[in-house]
Amino acid sequence: MSSRTAASGSANCIGRYELKSKSGEGASGIVYRAYDPVLDRDVAIKKAKAETLSEEELKMVVDEFYHEAAIAGKFAHQNVVTIYDVVNNGIYDYMVLEYVPGRSIQDYMEATGPLDFAEALNIALKCGHALEYIHYHGVIHRDIKPGNIMYHPAQGIVKVMDFGVSHKIEEKPARDTGTIAYMAPEHFDRERQITALTDIFALGSSLYRLLTGQYPFDNRHTAFQIMQEDPEPMANLRADIPAELITITTRAMAKSDAERYQSAAEMAMDIENALQKLYPDSPYLNTSGRYTAL
Repeated sequence: MSSRTAASGSANCIGRYELKSKSGEGASGIVYRAYDPVLDRDVAIKKAKAETLSEEELKMVVDEFYHEAAIAGKFAHQNVVTIYDVVNNGIYDYMVLEYVPGRSIQDYMEATGPLDFAEALNIALKCGHALEYIHYHGVIHRDIKPGNIMYHPAQGIVKVMDFGVSHKIEEKPARDTGTIAYMAPEHFDRERQITALTDIFALGSSLYRLLTGQYPFDNRHTAFQIMQEDPEPMANLRADIPAELITITTRAMAKSDAERYQSAAEMAMDIENALQKLYPDSPYLNTSGRYTAL
């Protein structure tokens, strides 16, 4: 029996893809590591948890698959997870993505706590390059956070994933989507627009978490805090943090558009300069690499 025949008829397969292990699970979906015998490569398979979802919930998840594929399926960048396909096999729908070794920054931090300063800057730098690319192609991610960044420290891999709530810059989005702990003030102000600067705020909030181990805002009246209050000073949480890192994070998280970084490229440049100044011998400088959106 050929690999292709075995793949189509086995309970351990989805379509032609041979399931190897479960690599992640959420309330609405499961992600598997799988093998593609036709192209001889590992892939990730994202499938809705149809058995636990209502018909309406399942439709929403499947619609999100197709939305994500339509938004990000054309992307090809070293710091963005590649979407290969979205498939309906007549029974259910699933998405096929690039398999990325490692785990999310969220999971990584649960094991390590706050990151080494140079390591955190390297991750933020690569995410900055990813946002520069995404924004150049007219898309706002809308849910930048440690849980949506894949990381493999030994291989120097940092990749932004999950475009389920992303949208084109010219579209008017729903305002109540995303992860509140990393949302910018404009999410909660009807007079303001969601723009590429919204992703910069979320990256700044994520960097705050990487550096301090704490969320910038707690779970009490978070929307009010994001709009009206400043986070706990980073030096209070980590006394040895360099001033340059505080400056970068604070500017990225500025409440007004005018005071925030005006592009992901601008933020990435400041991060790279800080890496070169503070940690000139860091191995991360050898793996970051420059990437132009053009």
